[in-house]
Amino acid sequence: MRNTLYLPKFKPVRFTCVLVATFLGLALFFAPANAQSAVGAGGLPSLAGLVEKLSPSVVNISTETRVEASSGSQFPGFPGDMWNEFFRRFHEGPFGPGPRGRSQPQPRQRSQGSGFIVSEKGLVLTNNHVVEKASRITVRFKDQEKRNAKVVGRDPQTDIALLQIETKPGDAFTALKLGDSEKLRVGDWVMAIGNPFGLSHTVTAGIVSAKGRVIGSGRYDDFIQTDASINPGNSGGPLFDLNGNVVGINTAIFSRGGGNIGIGFAIPVNMAKKLIPQLRTGVVTRGFLGVSIQPVNESLAKELGLKDTHGALVSNVIENAPAEKAGVKRGDVIVSVNEKKIKNPRQLSMTAADLKPGSIAEVGIIRDGEKREVKLKVAKLPGSKEEMAKAAKPALQKDLGIKGQKLTPEIRKQVGAKAEKGVVITNVLPDSPAAAAGLRRGDVIVEANRKAITDTEQLREALKKGKNKGNLLLVERQGTTFYVALEGKG
Repeated sequence: MRNTLYLPKFKPVRFTCVLVATFLGLALFFAPANAQSAVGAGGLPSLAGLVEKLSPSVVNISTETRVEASSGSQFPGFPGDMWNEFFRRFHEGPFGPGPRGRSQPQPRQRSQGSGFIVSEKGLVLTNNHVVEKASRITVRFKDQEKRNAKVVGRDPQTDIALLQIETKPGDAFTALKLGDSEKLRVGDWVMAIGNPFGLSHTVTAGIVSAKGRVIGSGRYDDFIQTDASINPGNSGGPLFDLNGNVVGINTAIFSRGGGNIGIGFAIPVNMAKKLIPQLRTGVVTRGFLGVSIQPVNESLAKELGLKDTHGALVSNVIENAPAEKAGVKRGDVIVSVNEKKIKNPRQLSMTAADLKPGSIAEVGIIRDGEKREVKLKVAKLPGSKEEMAKAAKPALQKDLGIKGQKLTPEIRKQVGAKAEKGVVITNVLPDSPAAAAGLRRGDVIVEANRKAITDTEQLREALKKGKNKGNLLLVERQGTTFYVALEGKG
């Protein structure tokens, strides 16, 4: 989850100048299953007993990061620098002011976050962004005892990290129980314990506002949204259900000024449970199929002869990857993996990631309206740069609202295309079918109606054969390929 925190245009909250006393005038009361009778008796139950039991296993995390500063640059953490992002990280804090007029060749950035114990041996789960650049990590318990800690494993893709607390003879850590986030329902009560704005072991409560939220932080977005107050410093802390089970890791907020406005996000604990065994080894591996995918909208479904918009449309097949070796082709729609139905590209990405490299996966596809099954040997997910797909794009006619020319080496270099053949769009007319489909100048048309395109003449011929007065184009934009359903006949 990497990009997790508050909105860009506003200044960060500084501990040195802000006194936080934001307890919303909403008294949120909870009624666990074993206390339903108390509700009926005329008194809502207290969370005090739960808090007393769980708080000792929640820790505050302080980090120090060495930062190189040049004479003409701003320190990280100040406006005009990294603050122009959509979501901000909860743990970030300002630099402590140094003596006036004295240079500091190696300044240190001090930050704060939260975490919780998941093993009797002192393993702590938190967010990756809390500790990823830390040169020193200190955890503090509720009784104010401090211990040093080190990173055991990190996973930037999901923003989860595992720490090991420095142990002493006779230590007996109490681990929290990890629940089942799949069983959470929208409207269920939840409770958060953390370190917001440096206020140790703050307890807040609310409900699950939504599940499966995608906030643009990464390919594995699947957040729990909650209105329990979550603020800077809560990052990495636990989100509990009313039985005291951890159901999420508090990670991000949507905010206009750096504080809580009732929209917070937590990583589902089931995601963390899958990763903990790998994090213990220090290395996280994921399955890789080798396809670029996109959603199936109604227009594409019509052109592809599909009954609905379920599945993930293959817009590119990476050379020598498992999918290509198994016979998967561009234009196929993946609808299942190992008999698990695939509803959209995000679900396919998460399902593929859970596959064990080297295992055999049975993939269900729809090609030309027919369902097929292919078996492929799952590979290990390479680095993000290695995964970038190769693609190309085509050009159109007057009635469709586009003008184009043959892709040449010179034009290919200018538009940054990876495709070696195709038609580059030189103009898109306003209020035309091409404009409505989102085509832009510089796009490269690689295929039209399932036929490869090398020049404008081939494009014209392919567009004349558009069925149902529509056309299916494969387009490349800045190295990424995708399909476009274009209304009208060329």
